[in-house]
Amino acid sequence: MTIRVILPVLLLLNPCWYVRSLEAYQTGTQIGLSVVELYDFGEVYTGMHSDVQFYDVSAHGLTNNLVIEAPAPFRISLNCYADFDQTITLQHISGTVATTRIFVRFFPQSTGKTETTISHNSDGLPDKTVTVSATGVESLIPHDYYHTATGGGSRLKRQLHEIITNHQIQTYGSLWHHFKSTDASFSGHVWDIYSDTPCEPPPYIYTFGEDQDPGTGGGNEGEYFNREHTMPRSWFGGAIDPMNTDLYHIYPVDKWVNALRDNYPFGEVRSPSKVTLNGGKLGNNARPGYTGIVFEPIDAYKGDLARSFFYMVTRYQDQIESWTYSQEGMAMLNNTKYPGYEKWALEMLLEWHELDPVSQKEINRNNAVHQIQGNRNPFVDYPEFVQRIWADTTTNISYANHHNTFTLYPNPTQNHLTINGPAQYINLTLISMHGNTIYSHTKAKTGTKFILPSLTPGPYIVRIESDVSIHHLITIIKP
Repeated sequence: MTIRVILPVLLLLNPCWYVRSLEAYQTGTQIGLSVVELYDFGEVYTGMHSDVQFYDVSAHGLTNNLVIEAPAPFRISLNCYADFDQTITLQHISGTVATTRIFVRFFPQSTGKTETTISHNSDGLPDKTVTVSATGVESLIPHDYYHTATGGGSRLKRQLHEIITNHQIQTYGSLWHHFKSTDASFSGHVWDIYSDTPCEPPPYIYTFGEDQDPGTGGGNEGEYFNREHTMPRSWFGGAIDPMNTDLYHIYPVDKWVNALRDNYPFGEVRSPSKVTLNGGKLGNNARPGYTGIVFEPIDAYKGDLARSFFYMVTRYQDQIESWTYSQEGMAMLNNTKYPGYEKWALEMLLEWHELDPVSQKEINRNNAVHQIQGNRNPFVDYPEFVQRIWADTTTNISYANHHNTFTLYPNPTQNHLTINGPAQYINLTLISMHGNTIYSHTKAKTGTKFILPSLTPGPYIVRIESDVSIHHLITIIKP
């Protein structure tokens, strides 16, 4: 009788407390989230996807599985790099879901701001949610910026040089300020490619204005960040402008790792003498053609660095033959306008470019540097330019082999295309050489015959996006 009297009184005094207490007593169910909100994903080109963010979820006391749902255009996965979808179901074991990492990306198909929540539900209880937000935007490549880039090989390289040369030279001191717009992470901290770990928390985080190199210290990793010339200054004769302040090859990185990398070329290391906290390696090069000491960054940023290096020999192709190379520079550069790099180095850069496609980080950085310097990195805007310029200069890599995971036919074509590849579904976009989207189709099965609109004859870019990767191929529309 006492219980029957007290419970109604508690219900009247604090009904919400009573419902929550009774619910916990009856089910014992708890869903735990490491965050309630992710940082804004920022601006992402339509038809592409964002860089990844993540959080952890766990649960106990379940009688049913835990269902996680992300409304489009957000997608979630248990894999940092693939298998993104709208729904994940986590199986419970004796009522428990162990701590599990959930990776999130934004896949905009239209422009505009999206703010929504990722829900976590089991047993019909109220959702636990994580708030997410992002903005879809159209390409920010200026109209007709590349309209004169019509050739291939050395001719296209020269055409791109003429487009991107004579940029606005910056002061060396101003780079500290510029990094705040070119290299800020989702959280607003320094995006250091030598310490970042894309699928897990980084070993340390730097704050702009507080942790920059004061001129002393930095004898240990994680103390300060400074300005890394990814193409070292000794390769082009010292602190000589405009190379010395060109942001397309200068990144904010850990001071100790910067000193470890020194003036060595990039390469691939099998038996490292030093390993950084995020997995960068120093040691002898394992690639045929050069056995000297090299620095190998983590896979997630190899494409970024390759495209920076392709930019450098294109932007400065009128100077590279007269650069005063250091011994380390001569290991990669070959003292010619074309191809610009030694064979082993070029083959490696082509592989890095393909294996690590252009990311949201690179696109945002390209747009930010363009606002500062007035020129762009064409190999971020149009990754296929790399193949059109350099693919035929090596014996081990060809344009066809470099894209052997997806094929399209007929090519040339008049009014239709068929795409074959390893993914079950793809998003296809046809883009003009001026950067305009001409045709798109989402969630199409591979093997589908795409009927194209009436088009002006000439070359077009075919963008193929799957959960596995993004590829860019060239097709020719004939009369």
